Amino acid sequence: MKNLILFFLISISTLLIVSCSDIREGLPETPDLSMHKDGFTIPSSPDFHGNVIRNLNWDMNQCKQCHGGNYNGGTTGTSCYSCHSNAGGPEACNTCHGVFSNPLKWAPPRGLTGAINSNERGVGAHEKHLYENTMGVVIVCNECHTLPSNFADPIHIDQTPGAELVFGNFTKLSTNVPGGFNYQSSLGNFNPNPSFNYTNGTCSNTYCHGYFKNGNLDNVVLFTAQSQGAACGTCHGDPTTGNPLPKTPAQGGTHPPNEDCQTCHIGVVEVSGGNYTFIDKSKHINGKLNIFGQEHIY
Repeated sequence: MKNLILFFLISISTLLIVSCSDIREGLPETPDLSMHKDGFTIPSSPDFHGNVIRNLNWDMNQCKQCHGGNYNGGTTGTSCYSCHSNAGGPEACNTCHGVFSNPLKWAPPRGLTGAINSNERGVGAHEKHLYENTMGVVIVCNECHTLPSNFADPIHIDQTPGAELVFGNFTKLSTNVPGGFNYQSSLGNFNPNPSFNYTNGTCSNTYCHGYFKNGNLDNVVLFTAQSQGAACGTCHGDPTTGNPLPKTPAQGGTHPPNEDCQTCHIGVVEVSGGNYTFIDKSKHINGKLNIFGQEHIY
């Protein structure tokens, strides 16, 4: 009898082991991020979740496996929106670049690596162009980049480090086009062909930095050296002296010899004691020639 009972016990144990093994094999794979380390929520930690996701080439799918496709909690019951409160949650633009606390600043001054200094390529003059342009209208992102339609757009995250430069219409604005201001119409066209040197981080041949009539066609702009703004002569006139007056006939140019800008460019800029002040920056670097109080297409 004892032998019979022992046989049944061994048989049942074997059946349970096999069954459990089958169940275990059918379980879904556990995400790599299921075990968060101590520093997962500490920005200064190498185990901070931003660093972990960066090392995964910004693949958010593993986050979604536990926190849900919309990051509202999923199987964990913990919503990512408790910290990532902007529209889009963790996929909001300013989560990775921009100012995390300000949803209106969704491009650098913070680069993908956390850099905030303007001498860093990922930061550079973004803020000067996008938010703090004191010399003209602010520049929109798609003037230099192709914007993705969503976070997972293939043009957004790829295997190529750094952002690709794709210049827009503003940087390519041609001056002296047919039908433009008559004073310039016989002097030829100026057709910018913008380029960016990925090795040294410089922009060349852009309308907005001097490629126009009476401009400094050879001006090369270092993207990481714009913190103090450029002297007027870097785009107008003589870049050696910084003279903001476009070259006169005596200098090999065509501009009337008058250093009082406000005489012709009324309401745009005024000169006092050698200091140049913009009265209306929207009339500067705007694709138009503002002269005698009227706007003319170049």
